[in-house]
Order: sequence, then structure tokens, then C-alpha cells
Amino acid sequence: MQRNTRKKIAPVVVAAVVVLYVGPLVAMAAYAAGLLGAEGGWGVLPFLLLYALAGGAVIVGVLHAAAQRLREIDGGEEDEASKY
Repeated sequence: MQRNTRKKIAPVVVAAVVVLYVGPLVAMAAYAAGLLGAEGGWGVLPFLLLYALAGGAVIVGVLHAAAQRLREIDGGEEDEASKY
């Protein structure tokens, strides 16, 4: 039990760091897109929305991969890669 808990620390920490890094960037891009959308900054608006969408996809992907890794650790598959 203790061994599984220690192995879960790394995926959780990495996912948290990525979310804490990308989250504010996505929020700033979405906020700026909302401000520029009202003022008519149409040249920059698609870029900011695309940036916010890509950042959101990164966050969702990292959280999904972390959840998958935690399920692998719970299932006892944490040492499968060491066979190869």
C-alpha cells in the first residue's frame, strides 16, 4: 500500500504543475479574447481563441494521462515498461 502511494506522487505533482502553469495562460487568453471581441480586435481574436482552446486541450490531456497512470499503478502495471 505504501509503495503504491509513493509511486502516485510523481504523476499527481507533474499534472498539478502543468495545470498551474497552463491554466493562467488559458485564462488570460480567454479574458483578452473577451475584451477584444467587444472592442473589435478581430485580427487577434481568432489567435487568442485558438490559444485558449489549445491550452484547454493540454490541461484535459494531462489530467486524462494522470488518471490513466494512477489506474495503472492501482492495477499493478507500474513495472510493465521495465520488461522491455
